[in-house]
Amino acid sequence: MTADFTSTALTLAAVPVCSVITLSTTRGMRYLLAASDQRPVIRAAWRIRRTWRRTAMRVGLAHTEPIKPHAPVGTPGSGRRTLVPAIRVHRETWGVRIDAYTVGRLGVEEFEAAADHLANAWRVPLVRVEQHRPGVVRIRALLRDPLTQPTTFTEQAAGEGDPLLWVPGIDADGQPVTLRSSGVSGVVVAGLAGYGKTSLLNARFCALAPSPAVQFVLIDGKGGPDYDELFARAWLHAKDDLEQVSDILATIHRLMTQRQKAIRSALGVKNMWHLGPSATWPLVVVVVDEAHTFFNESKGGDAQSKRRDALAREIVRLVEELVRKGRNVGIQVVLATQKATGDAIPTKIRDNCQVAISFAQRTSEAATAALGSDISEHPHAHPRRLQDAAYIGVASMVAEGRPGFTLVRTPYVADQDAERIAAATAHLVTDPLALLAGHPTAA
Repeated sequence: MTADFTSTALTLAAVPVCSVITLSTTRGMRYLLAASDQRPVIRAAWRIRRTWRRTAMRVGLAHTEPIKPHAPVGTPGSGRRTLVPAIRVHRETWGVRIDAYTVGRLGVEEFEAAADHLANAWRVPLVRVEQHRPGVVRIRALLRDPLTQPTTFTEQAAGEGDPLLWVPGIDADGQPVTLRSSGVSGVVVAGLAGYGKTSLLNARFCALAPSPAVQFVLIDGKGGPDYDELFARAWLHAKDDLEQVSDILATIHRLMTQRQKAIRSALGVKNMWHLGPSATWPLVVVVVDEAHTFFNESKGGDAQSKRRDALAREIVRLVEELVRKGRNVGIQVVLATQKATGDAIPTKIRDNCQVAISFAQRTSEAATAALGSDISEHPHAHPRRLQDAAYIGVASMVAEGRPGFTLVRTPYVADQDAERIAAATAHLVTDPLALLAGHPTAA
């Protein structure tokens, strides 16, 4: 897949202007007055409207049915008729938006299967399909893909950050996309190196850091300097030292068990999400970047390998219990890795995570491991289509209130901005275990 839309725009520009301007004086004037970069869009919209019925029949988007289903064969008027979905065509800055009204057995799956054929028929680089609402399939004929336009994290857009919601970015229409955070104990973020995982995690950190109702645990499996400045806002932090990471996870596990004992007396509820996080009972966000670093069991027979193997198995046990049991007491584990296959993140952990996000993937196996087998039914949002460099920062996910999978442009976070926010909010760090000290049932 390529994001080079320039050649196609030039091809469209080569269409004789006189042949389309003469359609009507009003249309011709609009065309002449339009900006040069919008003229290919106008021509594409005209072409789509004018050829829709013929195109739909050629690519299999037509439904044939008997005119009189119960009439005997040979009865006058008992032939068959062909129904083509009605469409509404709208011009946008990036291309043409077409809303098609489904008929018969023609639904979003049939439109997705025909997407490449539509792109060829309409002479556009890319056609993207999604279910807009019941009975309406939205088709985007893209001359310029809006998802290839980078965005930058701003504190004004993020506000104070809401622990109950996660807004990872915007969709192809520039609208905010929301993920569920309330009641979530596990999140998997997968994707090829350099395609946006760390920036997404930084954006989430920057959005939540100003809230006293959130405490962080930051674990960096790369062992590099990526998180050094962010550690100032973390309750606990580590790099790629397995023994240190095991000790930190054991501390979080102890917090989980003590919260389970104290929650009824401290909050009066069995599930902290009924009240929401607070400064006295904060949401604990545990970020484990390059998580596969800590789950790989060693196969050697020497003492060091056996020690490493024991630590990895203990880390797997602790993380699995945190994901499985930490939801109601406000512990959320975010695991980032390049491939979410079973050899990178054990399936007993991965399959219990309620939220999954995938940036570009090289194989269908990796995409399925991250997002589940349903992603194969949504080719427009498949992570294999995001390998072009123009889609760095674009991820596929199941968004709140949206059917199927949604492609989301996540914002880039400059290192200096993340460092500044971490330093400015470092005074908000507290020890969640110390906050339980006044509840004897937690002991």
